[in-house]
Amino acid sequence: MRQLAQVGDVVLEGDGKQRLWRLRSPAYALTMGVVGRGQVAVLDWQNPATQTQWLKSLAPLFGFAMTLNGVPVTSLQPLDDAGAFVLADVGHEAKAGRLELRFRLRHEWLGVMATVSFCAFDGVPMLETGFTLHNEGDEAVTVSGLCPLFLTLHCAAPLTVLTLTGGHYDERFPPSGFTLSEHPLPDGASVTLECGDAGRSSQKDIAWFALGKRDDEGIMEGIVGGLAWSGRWRSVLQREGETVTVRMEATEVTHRLPPSATLSSPSAFLVPFVGDWDEAGWQWHRSLLSVCCPPTPPDFPWVQFNTWFGWTTRIDAATLRREADIAADLGCEVFVVDAGWYDGCGTGDFGHGLGNWVDHHGKFPDGLRAFSEYVHRKGMKFGLWVEPERIDLETEIAKQHPDWLAKRDGRIIGGGRYGHLCFGNPQVVAWFKERLAKIVADYEVDWLKWDYNIAYGLGCNDATHGHQDGDGTYAHTQGVYAVKAFLREKFPHLVLEGCASGGHRIDFGILRFVHTYWLSDFTHRAANVRFHLTGAWFALPPRYLNTWVVHEGTMVADFRSRMGGAFGISARLCEWDEGTRERAKRAIAEYKRLRPFVLKRRFLLTLQPRSLHSWTVWQFYDPATDGGALLAFREQSPDERLTVRLKGLNPDARYQLHDADTGETKTLTGIHLLRDGFFLTIPEQGGSTLWWLQRGG
Repeated sequence: MRQLAQVGDVVLEGDGKQRLWRLRSPAYALTMGVVGRGQVAVLDWQNPATQTQWLKSLAPLFGFAMTLNGVPVTSLQPLDDAGAFVLADVGHEAKAGRLELRFRLRHEWLGVMATVSFCAFDGVPMLETGFTLHNEGDEAVTVSGLCPLFLTLHCAAPLTVLTLTGGHYDERFPPSGFTLSEHPLPDGASVTLECGDAGRSSQKDIAWFALGKRDDEGIMEGIVGGLAWSGRWRSVLQREGETVTVRMEATEVTHRLPPSATLSSPSAFLVPFVGDWDEAGWQWHRSLLSVCCPPTPPDFPWVQFNTWFGWTTRIDAATLRREADIAADLGCEVFVVDAGWYDGCGTGDFGHGLGNWVDHHGKFPDGLRAFSEYVHRKGMKFGLWVEPERIDLETEIAKQHPDWLAKRDGRIIGGGRYGHLCFGNPQVVAWFKERLAKIVADYEVDWLKWDYNIAYGLGCNDATHGHQDGDGTYAHTQGVYAVKAFLREKFPHLVLEGCASGGHRIDFGILRFVHTYWLSDFTHRAANVRFHLTGAWFALPPRYLNTWVVHEGTMVADFRSRMGGAFGISARLCEWDEGTRERAKRAIAEYKRLRPFVLKRRFLLTLQPRSLHSWTVWQFYDPATDGGALLAFREQSPDERLTVRLKGLNPDARYQLHDADTGETKTLTGIHLLRDGFFLTIPEQGGSTLWWLQRGG
């Protein structure tokens, strides 16, 4: 095959006569070609570094599966008179950092064209897949089950699947939220993941998996995958003999595609890896940050002060000015006014007044902009909370526009005095583009927190909204994306924070538009927060792991327990004594020093704890500087000493380790730290220790 295009370390090759194409990078070589009566298949998939062959026979294209007029379809099926998709033409596009291979497939009978894309990226091992349908026929067709990942592998070795639950709220330990689980995948076994009945994307599971096998020397190799979708979804991983299939699809989508219309699937991501689960997470992170996530401002994630847990809706300008004075002195970098700032919201339920989206002049007599200016004069950024998708049915906007409300079988989706707005309605999307832009401009907002505290269930099926009766969840999700994309384009400086009663809609679709994400509304107990951070890190880059210190627990270990991602405080600062404020100030300075390492690699030196009698030890490491930190916690363990083996270091180098609490310094070789380990001591239960790691000495 001859070279057709190259972008950095990604190369596309092709042979027109043989009708073969190959995408290759240092992490994969993927060969596709025409078979049968013109269908396109994956012929070969291997890892050039390890020579692992992931296919022993041809397989359907990874990025294309659905149901068309009731018939299941892939690039190889059906084979009967229902008609197949055959190759029409092949194209590619090379631009900065990205190489896309596109197959245009034509249905033999229906006049439907499918464009299936494979996007490869320079410098990272990620592949992005998906497809778009265009009806060039004379009759409408019915499409359902949009599946941008239909992966087939062949493997004789034992396989293990790593999965992660979503952002459940519970007070027990271990919590159910962000729980890592390893599932053996023997012959005949399957693992099912899904969003859950409530309809928010991560109410039950995160749309993510890691699949791995070990060689004779114990080295793991495998694939990480995820679905970029914020609506309803389902995934099944199953094994039959040596054949493994992975299916990830958007569900509850039935769309009648009329002539001349188009419909696009969500995207899916695949990342090959060689190493342990930490390596899988690291390759996934750096790929997402390069390909998917928006860029961030300097020194991000900023240290936050948020009003919610300290003050809930009992806020006013005088109170918050006092809090802003203290927050600035502590070293906070952004001051976020959470729910309760808008007209119609008193000091009770924060849902009252949702939809008004103008400042409450009783709480802010000089206007919210005046308070924003005060925060800016203190050297902090100004943040504001909104919840666009839920509305108070007693507001004027709800009464004026009952046609904006999401409905299922004629009944308003929601409960009590609250309704769910339908962003599948173009009028709703247009109104929120205008209104949110006005909020950002009028109040000089630097950080906008978008919350989502209402379940969507099966979604809206009111076809008068501009969507169809079977695709309400699809249309709503696309509408939400459209508003977020508009805000990002209009206000490039604006930081968007995601939230959905905590982490109930945290997925790789929403990550395209937000810079950080509130991880869980249960942020009160430090041990639970550490559990969440330990698990969520595998699927989510650290800047998306936003947790705060609240009124319950303000000792050194409590502050450090929130340092595994984005860090903040939400408490009544004016009620903190001098000792607590001093601990907070030291902790914030400590976090700012730790922050660059947190954003790089993390090695989990202890398992995710299933008991309060376990230690938790994180190693943060920057490969570029060969430095980092060790952060360890002893909750109720009877053992005050623990030896941990570090990872990633140069065995021939020498390292200085400095105790942040006592000032003690030790110098040890890399081989000693890797092989023999490092001895940690935490004298008291509930305590912590932080050691800075620096090459040299």
